[in-house]
Amino acid sequence: MANLTFSSHYARAALRGLEQAKGRQDGLLRSVGIDPDLIREPRARIPTDQFVRLFRLVWRELDDEFMGRTTHPCRIGHFHLMGSLVVHSANLEEVLRQSIRCYRLFSDDIEISLNLDGEEAQLSMTHHHPELDPDQFLMEWLLMVWHRLVGWLIGRKIVLSYATFEHSLPGHFDEYRFVFPCQCHFDRERNSLFFSKKYLTMPVVRTPEELDEFILSSPRDLMIWTVDDDSLTTRVRRLLESCEGSRLPKLDWVADQLHMTPYTVSRKLKSEGSAYQQIKDNLRRDQAVIMLTRQNLSIAEISSQLGFAEPGAFSRAFKHWTGLSPLAYRQQDQ
Repeated sequence: MANLTFSSHYARAALRGLEQAKGRQDGLLRSVGIDPDLIREPRARIPTDQFVRLFRLVWRELDDEFMGRTTHPCRIGHFHLMGSLVVHSANLEEVLRQSIRCYRLFSDDIEISLNLDGEEAQLSMTHHHPELDPDQFLMEWLLMVWHRLVGWLIGRKIVLSYATFEHSLPGHFDEYRFVFPCQCHFDRERNSLFFSKKYLTMPVVRTPEELDEFILSSPRDLMIWTVDDDSLTTRVRRLLESCEGSRLPKLDWVADQLHMTPYTVSRKLKSEGSAYQQIKDNLRRDQAVIMLTRQNLSIAEISSQLGFAEPGAFSRAFKHWTGLSPLAYRQQDQ
């Protein structure tokens, strides 16, 4: 999934702490190849490379892995230090408990807990100064990081049963299907991820050397899944990415490739909070952003390659996806 793009909401949220501390950073953003106007467009999509550069820029300028959203910074290197400790753990439960001990030393603002009293494991996070994280970006980010890091350590994608959040349904909820691929419930008591306890006994399979490489590429491997993702949504997307030609196949063809009936595919996708048309739209959206920002193709050529009947239909779809026409999006990127 090298062609993934990210909502500009997350780019603005990552930048918030830096600009609160040092004012607008348009010149600094341009110096590392990031378009500040694109970030501020509410429905724009940010290519992966620019998104990674933005995170690294904010971390470097603030020397804060919490990106200015706590009362005291979490200096660069804390995450690596924690990883260097937990990579020697025997299993996932020990990883989680050791990590929680580390974070208690790092910050009084962020409280992390593991509850095993119920039928499933519950990993929870609380921000004791939520006014510093008004859009809940840090809470979302840390929950995602922990989910993906610990899954990487045991070499398995941890399938989430469901997730709960203290905040109300956010405007960027459409992105949750990628960040938290499960049923999500809002206005709840805790920010929590729920998953099967069977994962807790699984052994750590990564080496300290692999951890160093993982940290060096951060946050790329935290944002883009690098372990096997067995969700049907991902399997369908990968199948579509391998298709040749401009027109994406119908559901019947996909179901046949997966040795399922179309009804079964639709039902399983729905249980993951997805749908076949959504997968196709998201794939074409991401491909369109890459073509507009990296390739010297006309709007008509992009429209044709993506399987639209005529450029007008592509322009309408792209504006629905991003809030901008393809031409305006390209001009902003340039």
